[in-house]
Amino acid sequence: MESAQPNRLVIAITQADDADALAEALTDEGFGVTRLNTAGGFLRRENSVMLVATTLDRVPRVTALVERTCDTRHVTWIPPFPDGMGGIGPAPIEVEVGGAVLFTVPIERVEHIWAAGGAHQGGRR
Repeated sequence: MESAQPNRLVIAITQADDADALAEALTDEGFGVTRLNTAGGFLRRENSVMLVATTLDRVPRVTALVERTCDTRHVTWIPPFPDGMGGIGPAPIEVEVGGAVLFTVPIERVEHIWAAGGAHQGGRR
């Protein structure tokens, strides 16, 4: 776990197939990671969103781990039938999926909120 106050949040959107390997690589390097399982996009496939709070100087390491673990691959996609049309549908299409999309945003403040009566730490109150 990092000891310096995080000042960047890396949001990594990855294919579900790569999520376990990425989460393991990040935690092995001492990053805390929160994983959200999601679905959507053009192919309506499962994906994962990884949230990594870190310092600005460690963002390149997060990026390198994403590049190492998030592969591209080809899948066959069958387009949906147009509304109201019967018969033979559109031909399957081979598409490239994978890789990742990264967003890095500044963290304005961090607050840790515990149950009633608990301690309060972090940024401004």
